[in-house]
Amino acid sequence: MTNHLKADVGIATITAQGILFNGRFYTNRAVIKKKWFVLAREEGQWKIPVVYLHNYYEAIIIISLKHQEVSLAMWVNIEDLNLEEVEHYHKEFSKK
Repeated sequence: MTNHLKADVGIATITAQGILFNGRFYTNRAVIKKKWFVLAREEGQWKIPVVYLHNYYEAIIIISLKHQEVSLAMWVNIEDLNLEEVEHYHKEFSKK
């Protein structure tokens, strides 16, 4: 039996907390270092296209021509954290 991966394109929102897509937050080192989340907090949120696999929520592929970024973003469970804690998490995550 052959398993077929079903990919699709969606729209995510860059927020101060992370990349919001389908009710989950995603992040990666590249966008943290490029200060996307700081920019979203200071200048406002924006939308970007993403590629995702159906029934797989651990990661998405983000695509931003404006910010010259195509990369994998991983799901992080930050729903119970305040903005200061999220920013600390992003800082520590970018060090690893």
